Amino acid sequence: MKIHPALLALFGMFPAILSAEILLKSPGPDETITTMNPDLRAFLEKPRDERRAIFDDPAKRLELNRIRDAKPVIFRWKCTDGEKGPFTVHFSEKEDFSESTPILVLPTSGSSVGEHPEILSPEARVSNFLLGRTYYWKVESPGTGGKPVVSATGRFQSDAFAPRQMSIPKVENVRDLGGRVGLDGRRVRQGMIYRSAGLNHNSPDFDWDRKKWKKERIEDFRIGDTKLTPAAVVYLNTVLGLKTDLDMRGPAEVAPMKESPAGPDVKWVHHSSSAYKAIFGFDAPGTTTGEGPEMMAKNFRIFCDRANYPIVAHCISGADRTGAMAYVLNGVLGVDAEELEKDWEITANSYFKYENFDDLAGGFAPFGKPSDPLHEKIAAYLLQIGITPEEIASYRAIMLE
Repeated sequence: MKIHPALLALFGMFPAILSAEILLKSPGPDETITTMNPDLRAFLEKPRDERRAIFDDPAKRLELNRIRDAKPVIFRWKCTDGEKGPFTVHFSEKEDFSESTPILVLPTSGSSVGEHPEILSPEARVSNFLLGRTYYWKVESPGTGGKPVVSATGRFQSDAFAPRQMSIPKVENVRDLGGRVGLDGRRVRQGMIYRSAGLNHNSPDFDWDRKKWKKERIEDFRIGDTKLTPAAVVYLNTVLGLKTDLDMRGPAEVAPMKESPAGPDVKWVHHSSSAYKAIFGFDAPGTTTGEGPEMMAKNFRIFCDRANYPIVAHCISGADRTGAMAYVLNGVLGVDAEELEKDWEITANSYFKYENFDDLAGGFAPFGKPSDPLHEKIAAYLLQIGITPEEIASYRAIMLE
């Protein structure tokens, strides 16, 4: 019996219809993704004077505060056989997935936090991509009858526009100091220094007004509750590989803490630090007297030792003390002054005033001639507070690609 060609074609379709398949939907092939809110990017691309005018308006600054954190990318796929998962999403910078990458899959309905969590619905919220990289992704499910179903491999790019905003659940104002251009056109390495708000809350007995402290002795203060979930602790340790937690809060804020909220494997370094002009001392411009410069020197030396990396540096809000530290760290690497100003603006706390930032930025002027580049002035400041040329060179070697 001769079968009509049309019927043969129809029969040939059955295996494709009957077999389960995972089809990647978005992002599309070679699409560029970003975790930056488009309104924040539009602000950062404005000229300096326009940014200052916006920033000086309290209502507009509050809006900046609302959009400063990372906005996860939604990855979606479709199952031809209507499978409900659990799905596992894999990401890598290697097409053969031979190396993992430090992304974070955030929880959706029925999912858990981690590098490769099980996901029940055909989508995932993903953050913490390195800037300016090509990534590969695929989705896997157990399938039926013990035969796993794996999608084809998709490819996409991450935007190179700095900063690299980070998501650590329940921790605010997290970003990577890397990604910007430094000395000789070399990029600042990503995945080495993170800045954030506190990893735990301040002591409940602490108040900025000392008269309101609930207990008389700091040693008796209670330690503030952690912000980190157990899964977040695992992520910081095993995916980001965090080694050092530089906590710049005051003694009463941390109370009798002895260990990082990220766990005992992360070295906790507590240096009660200053912000803005206080890092220079309290005398004439160009002087370095008082506790501010002494603590800045102690802090900077942490970043001169490769064994301490990766490092997270923070105070309680990741704004003033952290912002001053970030200014010095990226400034001495040769990051452009306007980029340093943008990094401070992103924090956008309600109480921020440009006078404070100008005190910090202008404080380096006496450490060189007007024509000297900023990185040389910051280096001169560091030398004056006791940092050696070898330490500065070591830090630059660690942090510049």
